[in-house]
Amino acid sequence: MRALQLFLKKSARTNRMPDYIVVEGPLAGGHLGFGMDWAQYDLATIVTEIIKYLADEQLDIPVIAAGGIFTGSDATGFLESGAAGVQVATRFTVARECGLPEDVQQEYFKATEDDIEVNQISPTGYPMRMIKGSPGIGDGIRPNCEAYGYLLDANGKCAYIVSFNREVAAHPSARKVSVMDKTCLCTHMRNFDIWTCGHLTYRLKDTTHRLPDGSYQILSAEHIFKDYQFSTGNTVALPEIQAA
Repeated sequence: MRALQLFLKKSARTNRMPDYIVVEGPLAGGHLGFGMDWAQYDLATIVTEIIKYLADEQLDIPVIAAGGIFTGSDATGFLESGAAGVQVATRFTVARECGLPEDVQQEYFKATEDDIEVNQISPTGYPMRMIKGSPGIGDGIRPNCEAYGYLLDANGKCAYIVSFNREVAAHPSARKVSVMDKTCLCTHMRNFDIWTCGHLTYRLKDTTHRLPDGSYQILSAEHIFKDYQFSTGNTVALPEIQAA
């Protein structure tokens, strides 16, 4: 709430309020706006508080709920509680139209709840949710921030570079070091080596068919979108089985 209040205060100085506000809950993927105590929070409660605050301040700004909205029924619940819309991502990570390579999408399908963790390996300092089997975790790739044009602060410092240099100094004869406490997002995110995901990624296997070779059938964005539109009772519609 405090972050929103500060943002609205700055926006007021420009005489332009935001077109909408996305309220992202603790079950979202990637960087979280929560600490490691994220499990103590609930998206529905936060959305309700934000909507009430805006009403009390007589601010007519649409609120969009995000994070952990897995079914059409979930979406409907937020719309009925006053949200203007929802933002969803996890279900679409395994769509053909998604930019993820298919071999990585299969890792999303195979993930169990225990495979999904919130850790602190991001050099930004924010907790980050990902699949703990991501190949970038523990890799000791040489920092290459400048080549990509990435710097994390005004002094060009990065927590991964600090960790990398520490491991190099500790193992001067090693041809390759392992850095476990931080990861190089600049490189690994570009190369699909850090698999960020929403908490409910472990449920993706229940949205499709397992094929005879053990892999899972990739979905279409159209199928997923229509399932959000028309599913009821917290159910998920399976796609037609693809031809062999």
